[in-house]
Amino acid sequence: MTDPIPFIPDRFRQAAAHYLTGRAAYSPRLIRRVALAAELDGTQRLLDLGCGPGQLSIAFASWVADGLALDPEPGMLRIASELGAGIAPNIVFRNGSSYDLADDMGRFRLAVIGRAFHWMDRADTLRRLDTLIEPGGAVALFGTSHPESATEPWMADFRSLLDQYAQADPARARRKSVDWVSHEAVLLQSAFASLERISVVERRRVSVDALMMRPLSMSSLSRSRLGDKLDELMERAKQLLDTHACDGWLDEWVESTAVIARR
Repeated sequence: MTDPIPFIPDRFRQAAAHYLTGRAAYSPRLIRRVALAAELDGTQRLLDLGCGPGQLSIAFASWVADGLALDPEPGMLRIASELGAGIAPNIVFRNGSSYDLADDMGRFRLAVIGRAFHWMDRADTLRRLDTLIEPGGAVALFGTSHPESATEPWMADFRSLLDQYAQADPARARRKSVDWVSHEAVLLQSAFASLERISVVERRRVSVDALMMRPLSMSSLSRSRLGDKLDELMERAKQLLDTHACDGWLDEWVESTAVIARR
């Protein structure tokens, strides 16, 4: 299934305030490895598409001359701008989406997309990027996951609990369907068909308070979608996490991954 999920600009309006804390951060080691693989030398331009609160564009700011970060949610852009003030003055945060990509934006060495590609018309986005990425440049898709071999006992139960409440979201159901075409398959049918995967696995210490922000950072678990069931979910999540926590902290295995796609 390659038909795009319907575009809803305010999908993450309620999640924006919880996203930075709730979602696992991308490994700094992964950022460095991608920057070196893309041969960034401080003179090129970066595009961060679906930038959210700006984790990727801010992380790459010191590797490029300037960057443009786009997101359709004003709440995300406000957080990104505040976070980037003073530490990433070369990044411009602007309201927009993949549907706004146009030649007047100029050329970029690297386009990064973090946990947002599935919300786009993926084939159309790659066609547009083909006119914006300079020769020798690349598109990099970022994500985080939990290794299947992770031994922390709370992780599978926590994921299962969130899945139980999220399954009514039709957009999520499409992405989990056996008919859903993987990002890699879409890339292989595009101009950016030369793929490289880079992965970093880390064991991290995470607080129960931070993990309680995770469901609130997910559009499929928003108050507007779940109503009073969100309170039920949060209560069950707190009970589960407290059962496994030691002084309010847990260990979490996180795999940060980037798929670098070149022509």
